[in-house]
Amino acid sequence: MSAGEVGVDELVTIPDFERSWRERTDRAIWEYVAGGAGTHRTIDDNAAAYDRIWLLPRGVRTSTGEPDTSVTLLGRTVSSPVVLAPTSPQRLVHPDAELATARAARARDVLSIVSTDTHHAFPEIAAEAPGLSWFQLYGYRSREDVAATVELAERGGATALVVTVDASYSARRISTRRAGFRLPDDVDYGTLRALGVLDGAAPASGRLDRLPVTWDDLAWIRSLTTLPVLVKGVLRPEDALRCVELGAEGVIVSNHGGRQLDGALPSLVALDRIARVLPRGRTLLVDGGVRSGVDVVKALALGAHAVCVGRPYLWGLGLNGQKGVEQVLDVFDVEVRDALRQLGVSSVSELGGQFVARAPGFLPDESLR
Repeated sequence: MSAGEVGVDELVTIPDFERSWRERTDRAIWEYVAGGAGTHRTIDDNAAAYDRIWLLPRGVRTSTGEPDTSVTLLGRTVSSPVVLAPTSPQRLVHPDAELATARAARARDVLSIVSTDTHHAFPEIAAEAPGLSWFQLYGYRSREDVAATVELAERGGATALVVTVDASYSARRISTRRAGFRLPDDVDYGTLRALGVLDGAAPASGRLDRLPVTWDDLAWIRSLTTLPVLVKGVLRPEDALRCVELGAEGVIVSNHGGRQLDGALPSLVALDRIARVLPRGRTLLVDGGVRSGVDVVKALALGAHAVCVGRPYLWGLGLNGQKGVEQVLDVFDVEVRDALRQLGVSSVSELGGQFVARAPGFLPDESLR
């Protein structure tokens, strides 16, 4: 173990990574990563929703072999239902930034969604994880710039396009402001510079103005590319249906990790609603509040095909770089496998509604059913 690294024996659960990195990092950077909008109610509710789903194991099982955790997403089979969500810019937490994350994704054979707002340029990142990098699209300045961004993603090796629709406007991140966060001088936006969207100093807030996404914009973006398209930031069943009607291969149920609108519906509750109506064969992912392999299994049983995690792997990245991201993925893997064994199933593909019970009030109003 090199100097500064945290030993694996200290990092047994995902909260161990959170606690350990918090103890070692600058307060303002901690608040930027951990914080959200307003009072953090949505952050808390995202995690609490998982405690309102109970698992129903079966004592007599169909197989005693090693559980199969592999999933196939948009035609690519990977080893785990855990996907690395887009976060940016990762240089805030480690010098190797997105390159370390991509290398970890390749080492553990998992998919990684790469933000438009990366420190390193997207083609450089995708080269570290061939075939495993989806590109998360934010729109800046004009449609011409959006088209150029999509083209860069295609040329750079993206295997899917993830259009984020829930972060067009700056959020009231009070804890971040109170901590006095300013973007460090050594943090940049490589993809935006490669596109010519950013040609001066990066804003101290770390946030650039984005173009709001309309339904017409979404249809137009779909027409630009032959890549599979997912829409990220969907909480309403009717919106999910319209996304697929416009040609999206699926949606990522998300409230942006509680970073945009305080009081938004918890992602897991929204997943439960959307899974009931999304057409069979469409891809359905969820993020927000996932802190264990048991949480992953609960989301899969409610209808998700995979689960995206963001803050947890940033904690690992901040502690141990690429190795830290791999350690986080290993903890999720161990916990998912254990949950599958305890449930009495041999594969994540067997998971379904028969393995979960909802606590009273999980769907807080009859109108949400």
